[in-house]
Amino acid sequence: MIHHMSFGVRDPGRVARVLAELMEATALRAPTPPFPHDAWLVASGDTQGSFLEILPATAVFDPDAPLGIRQRPATFEPVTAHVLVSAAVDAASIETAAAHEGWRAEQVETGLFRIVKLWVEDNVLVEFLAKGEADRYIEAFGPVGLPSLDGKLRDLEAKLGNALAQKLPPGVLEKALGHPRA
Repeated sequence: MIHHMSFGVRDPGRVARVLAELMEATALRAPTPPFPHDAWLVASGDTQGSFLEILPATAVFDPDAPLGIRQRPATFEPVTAHVLVSAAVDAASIETAAAHEGWRAEQVETGLFRIVKLWVEDNVLVEFLAKGEADRYIEAFGPVGLPSLDGKLRDLEAKLGNALAQKLPPGVLEKALGHPRA
Protein backbone atom coordinates (compact mmCIF):
# COMPACT_ATOMS: atom_id res chain seq x y z
CA MET A 1 0.00 0.00 0.00
CA ILE A 2 1.43 3.37 -0.96
CA HIS A 3 0.29 6.07 1.44
CA HIS A 4 2.14 9.05 0.02
CA MET A 5 4.73 10.09 -2.54
CA SER A 6 6.63 13.28 -3.17
CA PHE A 7 7.98 15.27 -6.08
CA GLY A 8 9.54 18.69 -6.56
CA VAL A 9 8.18 21.58 -8.62
CA ARG A 10 8.81 25.29 -9.20
CA ASP A 11 5.62 26.51 -7.49
CA PRO A 12 4.49 23.96 -4.88
CA GLY A 13 1.49 25.94 -3.60
CA ARG A 14 0.04 26.47 -7.07
CA VAL A 15 0.61 22.83 -8.07
CA ALA A 16 -0.93 21.58 -4.81
CA ARG A 17 -4.05 23.70 -5.28
CA VAL A 18 -4.57 22.51 -8.89
CA LEU A 19 -4.09 18.84 -8.00
CA ALA A 20 -6.34 19.16 -4.95
CA GLU A 21 -9.10 20.60 -7.12
CA LEU A 22 -8.86 17.76 -9.64
CA MET A 23 -8.82 15.13 -6.89
CA GLU A 24 -11.42 16.83 -4.63
CA ALA A 25 -8.68 16.73 -2.00
CA THR A 26 -7.34 19.32 0.43
CA ALA A 27 -4.17 21.37 -0.16
CA LEU A 28 -2.32 22.15 3.09
CA ARG A 29 1.00 23.91 3.63
CA ALA A 30 3.35 21.38 5.23
CA PRO A 31 4.98 22.25 8.57
CA THR A 32 8.54 23.60 8.45
CA PRO A 33 10.31 21.75 10.04
CA PRO A 34 10.31 18.84 9.29
CA PHE A 35 9.38 19.66 5.68
CA PRO A 36 11.35 22.19 3.63
CA HIS A 37 10.02 25.74 3.36
CA ASP A 38 7.08 26.02 0.90
CA ALA A 39 6.29 22.28 0.86
CA TRP A 40 2.62 21.39 0.47
CA LEU A 41 0.46 18.33 1.06
CA VAL A 42 -2.50 17.27 -1.09
CA ALA A 43 -4.49 15.11 1.33
CA SER A 44 -7.20 12.91 -0.15
CA GLY A 45 -8.98 12.28 3.15
CA ASP A 46 -9.40 8.58 2.28
CA THR A 47 -9.33 5.71 4.77
CA GLN A 48 -5.63 5.04 4.04
CA GLY A 49 -4.54 8.62 4.73
CA SER A 50 -3.17 9.04 1.19
CA PHE A 51 -1.48 12.28 0.20
CA LEU A 52 0.89 13.82 -2.31
CA GLU A 53 3.85 15.73 -0.90
CA ILE A 54 4.66 18.65 -3.21
CA LEU A 55 8.17 19.95 -2.51
CA PRO A 56 10.18 22.83 -3.92
CA ALA A 57 12.38 21.53 -6.76
CA THR A 58 15.41 22.74 -4.78
CA ALA A 59 14.83 20.16 -2.03
CA VAL A 60 16.34 16.69 -2.41
CA PHE A 61 16.44 13.71 -0.08
CA ASP A 62 19.97 12.91 1.09
CA PRO A 63 20.79 10.33 3.79
CA ASP A 64 23.90 12.31 4.81
CA ALA A 65 22.10 15.66 5.24
CA PRO A 66 20.62 17.02 8.46
CA LEU A 67 16.97 15.91 8.64
CA GLY A 68 17.66 13.77 5.55
CA ILE A 69 17.04 16.68 3.19
CA ARG A 70 19.19 19.36 1.62
CA GLN A 71 18.87 22.26 -0.78
CA ARG A 72 20.49 22.40 -4.22
CA PRO A 73 20.08 24.45 -7.36
CA ALA A 74 16.82 23.42 -9.01
CA THR A 75 16.93 21.37 -12.17
CA PHE A 76 13.92 21.14 -14.42
CA GLU A 77 14.55 18.03 -16.43
CA PRO A 78 11.90 15.33 -16.77
CA VAL A 79 12.19 12.77 -13.98
CA THR A 80 11.82 8.99 -13.80
CA ALA A 81 9.19 8.93 -11.06
CA HIS A 82 5.51 9.54 -11.68
CA VAL A 83 2.27 8.91 -9.83
CA LEU A 84 -1.18 7.66 -10.85
CA VAL A 85 -4.10 9.08 -8.86
CA SER A 86 -7.85 9.02 -9.14
CA ALA A 87 -9.52 12.23 -10.21
CA ALA A 88 -12.90 13.38 -9.03
CA VAL A 89 -13.51 15.02 -12.42
CA ASP A 90 -13.75 13.84 -16.02
CA ALA A 91 -10.92 13.84 -18.58
CA ALA A 92 -12.13 17.07 -20.20
CA SER A 93 -11.90 18.89 -16.86
CA ILE A 94 -8.32 17.67 -16.38
CA GLU A 95 -7.41 18.86 -19.88
CA THR A 96 -9.08 22.22 -19.22
CA ALA A 97 -7.14 22.70 -15.98
CA ALA A 98 -3.91 21.76 -17.78
CA ALA A 99 -4.58 24.29 -20.54
CA HIS A 100 -5.33 26.98 -17.95
CA GLU A 101 -1.98 26.29 -16.24
CA GLY A 102 -0.06 26.01 -19.51
CA TRP A 103 0.74 22.33 -18.87
CA ARG A 104 0.56 19.52 -21.41
CA ALA A 105 -2.08 16.83 -21.05
CA GLU A 106 -3.14 13.89 -23.17
CA GLN A 107 -5.54 10.99 -22.89
CA VAL A 108 -3.96 7.56 -23.34
CA GLU A 109 -5.58 4.15 -23.64
CA THR A 110 -3.03 1.77 -22.13
CA GLY A 111 -4.77 -1.44 -23.16
CA LEU A 112 -5.73 -2.18 -19.57
CA PHE A 113 -7.18 1.19 -18.52
CA ARG A 114 -7.45 4.79 -19.74
CA ILE A 115 -5.45 7.64 -18.20
CA VAL A 116 -4.90 11.34 -18.64
CA LYS A 117 -1.21 12.23 -18.56
CA LEU A 118 -0.69 15.64 -16.99
CA TRP A 119 2.81 17.09 -17.25
CA VAL A 120 2.95 19.37 -14.19
CA GLU A 121 5.07 22.40 -15.10
CA ASP A 122 6.09 20.32 -18.17
CA ASN A 123 8.42 18.39 -15.88
CA VAL A 124 6.66 15.93 -13.55
CA LEU A 125 4.19 13.34 -14.83
CA VAL A 126 0.99 12.98 -12.82
CA GLU A 127 -1.34 10.44 -14.39
CA PHE A 128 -5.04 10.56 -13.61
CA LEU A 129 -7.74 7.96 -13.72
CA ALA A 130 -10.54 10.32 -14.67
CA LYS A 131 -13.90 9.98 -12.96
CA GLY A 132 -15.35 6.57 -13.82
CA GLU A 133 -12.04 5.03 -15.02
CA ALA A 134 -10.72 3.56 -11.75
CA ASP A 135 -12.78 0.36 -12.08
CA ARG A 136 -10.75 -0.84 -15.10
CA TYR A 137 -7.49 -0.19 -13.26
CA ILE A 138 -8.68 -2.06 -10.16
CA GLU A 139 -9.98 -4.90 -12.34
CA ALA A 140 -6.49 -5.35 -13.81
CA PHE A 141 -4.29 -4.73 -10.74
CA GLY A 142 -6.64 -5.63 -7.88
CA PRO A 143 -7.19 -9.03 -6.24
CA VAL A 144 -9.45 -10.36 -9.03
CA GLY A 145 -7.05 -9.41 -11.83
CA LEU A 146 -3.74 -10.25 -10.19
CA PRO A 147 -3.69 -13.99 -11.06
CA SER A 148 -3.99 -13.22 -14.81
CA LEU A 149 -2.06 -9.94 -14.80
CA ASP A 150 1.29 -11.24 -16.08
CA GLY A 151 -0.41 -12.90 -19.07
CA LYS A 152 -2.27 -9.68 -19.87
CA LEU A 153 0.96 -7.67 -19.60
CA ARG A 154 2.84 -10.05 -21.93
CA ASP A 155 -0.05 -9.93 -24.44
CA LEU A 156 -0.09 -6.13 -24.28
CA GLU A 157 3.71 -6.07 -24.68
CA ALA A 158 3.56 -8.19 -27.85
CA LYS A 159 0.64 -6.32 -29.43
CA LEU A 160 1.92 -2.85 -28.61
CA GLY A 161 5.52 -3.68 -29.50
CA ASN A 162 4.50 -4.98 -32.93
CA ALA A 163 2.14 -2.07 -33.58
CA LEU A 164 4.77 0.52 -32.63
CA ALA A 165 7.49 -1.25 -34.62
CA GLN A 166 5.26 -0.95 -37.71
CA LYS A 167 4.45 2.70 -37.03
CA LEU A 168 7.83 4.14 -35.95
CA PRO A 169 11.02 4.55 -37.98
CA PRO A 170 13.72 1.90 -37.37
CA GLY A 171 15.61 2.36 -34.10
CA VAL A 172 13.14 4.79 -32.46
CA LEU A 173 11.50 2.17 -30.26
CA GLU A 174 14.82 0.72 -29.14
CA LYS A 175 16.23 4.17 -28.36
CA ALA A 176 13.15 5.11 -26.30
CA LEU A 177 13.07 1.84 -24.36
CA GLY A 178 16.79 1.55 -23.82
CA HIS A 179 17.32 -1.90 -25.31
CA PRO A 180 16.64 -3.84 -28.51
CA ARG A 181 13.32 -5.67 -28.80
CA ALA A 182 13.65 -9.45 -28.76
